[in-house]
Amino acid sequence: MDSQKETYLLRELEVLVTRLGIQVRYERLADAHSGLCMLKGTAYLIIDSGSAGKEKLDMFKRLLAGRDLSNMYLPPAVREFLSGT
Repeated sequence: MDSQKETYLLRELEVLVTRLGIQVRYERLADAHSGLCMLKGTAYLIIDSGSAGKEKLDMFKRLLAGRDLSNMYLPPAVREFLSGT
């Protein structure tokens, strides 16, 4: 996947996750892993800012797997990425 498509998908997935009520944060993680956490009633997706683009995309894909997104508009490239086709 080229870097322009990667950047586009990351931006669109950030918007999607935010619409689901999850804050996205990029942090430099030394001894921790990226993932979803709750803090004072707010959901955060914390992603290691040092991760490669593919790893960041995979984190979004895992977070969104199994969620019903059928009633949300998703750009075709995002829907294709999430469906794995």
